[in-house]
Amino acid sequence: MSEKNIKKSKKKKSRSLSQRTFRTTVRASIIFGLITLVLGLALYSYAVGGQYINTAFSLAYGTSAVLDKVVDVGPFADDVMSRYNSLSQEERDMARDPEHIKEYKEKFEDLIERDDFKQIVGVMHDMLKTGDAYDLYIATYDVANKTMIYIATIDDVETTNYFPGYWEEAEVDQSELDAYKNWDGEEKISNIFYTRETGWICVSGVPIDIDENNNIVTCVMTEISLVDVARRMRLFILLYSIAMFVIVNVLAIFLVWRMRKNIVTPINAISEAAENYIADKRNRKKDTDHFSSLNIKTGDELEHLSLMMANMEKELGDYEKSLTTVTAEKERIGAELSLANRIQAAMLPSIYPAFPDRKEFDVYATMTPAKEVGGDFYDFYLIDDTHLGIVIADVSGKGVPAALFMMVSKILVNNAAMTGKGPAEVLYTVNNQICANNREEMFVTMWFGILDIKSGKLTAANAGHEFPILKKPDGEYEVIKDKHGLVIGGMAGVKYNEYELQLEHGSELYIYTDGVAEATNASGELFGINRTVESLNNTTERNVRAILKAVNDDIKKFVDGAPQFDDITMLCLQYFGESEGAHEQQKKYSEITVDATVKNLATVTKFVKKRLAAMDCPPKAMNQIDVAIDELFGNIVHYAYKGVGKATVTIEKQESPLGVVITFTDSGKPYNPLEHEAPDVKSSLEEREVGLS
Repeated sequence: MSEKNIKKSKKKKSRSLSQRTFRTTVRASIIFGLITLVLGLALYSYAVGGQYINTAFSLAYGTSAVLDKVVDVGPFADDVMSRYNSLSQEERDMARDPEHIKEYKEKFEDLIERDDFKQIVGVMHDMLKTGDAYDLYIATYDVANKTMIYIATIDDVETTNYFPGYWEEAEVDQSELDAYKNWDGEEKISNIFYTRETGWICVSGVPIDIDENNNIVTCVMTEISLVDVARRMRLFILLYSIAMFVIVNVLAIFLVWRMRKNIVTPINAISEAAENYIADKRNRKKDTDHFSSLNIKTGDELEHLSLMMANMEKELGDYEKSLTTVTAEKERIGAELSLANRIQAAMLPSIYPAFPDRKEFDVYATMTPAKEVGGDFYDFYLIDDTHLGIVIADVSGKGVPAALFMMVSKILVNNAAMTGKGPAEVLYTVNNQICANNREEMFVTMWFGILDIKSGKLTAANAGHEFPILKKPDGEYEVIKDKHGLVIGGMAGVKYNEYELQLEHGSELYIYTDGVAEATNASGELFGINRTVESLNNTTERNVRAILKAVNDDIKKFVDGAPQFDDITMLCLQYFGESEGAHEQQKKYSEITVDATVKNLATVTKFVKKRLAAMDCPPKAMNQIDVAIDELFGNIVHYAYKGVGKATVTIEKQESPLGVVITFTDSGKPYNPLEHEAPDVKSSLEEREVGLS
């Protein structure tokens, strides 16, 4: 993103922050206003509703009290209901028909002329004037037919159809009926509801006549219109909304102004300082001072942020200065570790077959360090013409200290073995030498054996190392649980026990370090000694290289990419003895693995020439092979890797027809000559382009 686009983005974000503040304030205020409006309306409705309920109930209660003193409503109500019950349903339905309502009314007209009715109406008329109700009536409820039958009615409308005996459909909840039946004389029985004809109304009443079956005969009822309440509530909502609109906008504008002054402007200043800082660093400017000059005085987190940014800028400057030194030191250490790795690899046997002229045995070993350098080591060497020394060991710890301790231990074992001592005496001598100057208190587990090449007798001693695994001819691999002695470096003067194993023609010996059995997968499960033995027994090929490769492949499959925490070292020995046919069973190829560098070309050439000379290769053929080696190895060095990689050269002898196969293997970038233009081989050397001849 260009500097111009960065500034545009910053301004856009600044405006967006103000806009979001304004919108958020408006939304929050609206939500708050709506909540307060709902609560206010609820409280107002509750208060006004209670007031109207009190008014309606007081009017109904007062009317019933006056009627109780002035006139007995019961006989008149009984006469009305008696006449109503005497009518057929067809006659009753006349009350619902406008054309026959008059005829229905005539059936009750003589009741209107009665003195007790006039007294009832007079009392109700007087009571209606004392309250705000618009309707006051006496009625009874027919539960079976769900109808309300009016006994007497007074309202503020001059013309009304409500007369004694008039009825209308009405459905009353059982809970409301129970309230009238069980009325204690004090509870306010009321109901607020909405109808399309009258709008919101409040109805209240009290029972004045209940028969012997606890059924309500008559009740005094009052109705008060809540139309004015609804109108006042609508007016309140309108005025409240206008006030909220004004307050919300004023509040939002004020907050946006405050935010721009106290937040947006300081943020923009910090952002601009950060952009300038990045630009200066891109231009490799040093000792910059962008944040300390901002002088932000908001007294809050933004001021603290600007101070922290100024401090960060200063510390980053100091850090960059030290980082250059640290990086150079790290590169130096990395180079030294790489060199240590190569030195350590050179200390271990790496050219196979190790003894191409010996037909009695074959040996192969591998080591995979957990770090750049490891603490495991192996070695094998001819002590004399008839005895082969074999050692495998595991130094405590990892990295460079373990590697140094490993080299010392390897040299001491080799020197002691060359004096002609037995395995137990070799371990005894090495242990005393290490304990004499072991200030770091390191130790090494070690298995050392000497093979009598003629007889096949293997004499060995174990200093706290893993059990060896032996396969007899036509048998399976089995763990040899030898007696362990104390680790080398643990305590001076420790004696070690020797034991013997008889190797027969076709016997195979597998020794290893604990990195094999303790290889761990992602679930924390160990590879274990049982899987190691199973892997060995599942190997069908009978050469030492294939055996170790099979075990290593099984370990990789089991671990499945989990980190390696310990060095993995293995050695396999096959014993053929001096029986007939031993030469045919000996491995027929030699191999060397080196870094793909120009200086190793001489090493590879020397390796191949030595093997070809042993096969009596003609000088002319050897010279032609030298040219091919130079070309092939040179291509790997210059084109296979971007950096330094590995190259493996294998020589395999063929019997019929007599010859050799030399194979170069690398893991670098593949090259397909068919994808490139064919070189010009017809022009003269002067006319050809470089690299195409």
